[in-house]
Amino acid sequence: MPKPYLEHLESSKDLTTSYEAIRAGFVALALEKNRRATPFVEQARTLKAAVARVKTPSDLLQMVEIQPALLTAAGVSDKASNHLNDSDKHEAVMGLIKNFL
Repeated sequence: MPKPYLEHLESSKDLTTSYEAIRAGFVALALEKNRRATPFVEQARTLKAAVARVKTPSDLLQMVEIQPALLTAAGVSDKASNHLNDSDKHEAVMGLIKNFL
């Protein structure tokens, strides 16, 4: 019975990935991670600039534009945020402020 894989493979070396292919794969992965991370880095910079203006951590509660970032910092995922009411979100941010700020 003929072995179909022999049409493409002559030895086990045919299954070895070259250094160039490995390198290209890792470089492509790093570039993709950077591309995906860019919006989060921008959000972090915006949050840092906004937070620099407050005198006390509780002042953060008055800054409506950073509430989504504060929820994320408090450990609330976007999915969880969709299932919480405003008082639950406020409580999560207060926990962040009391425990970490």
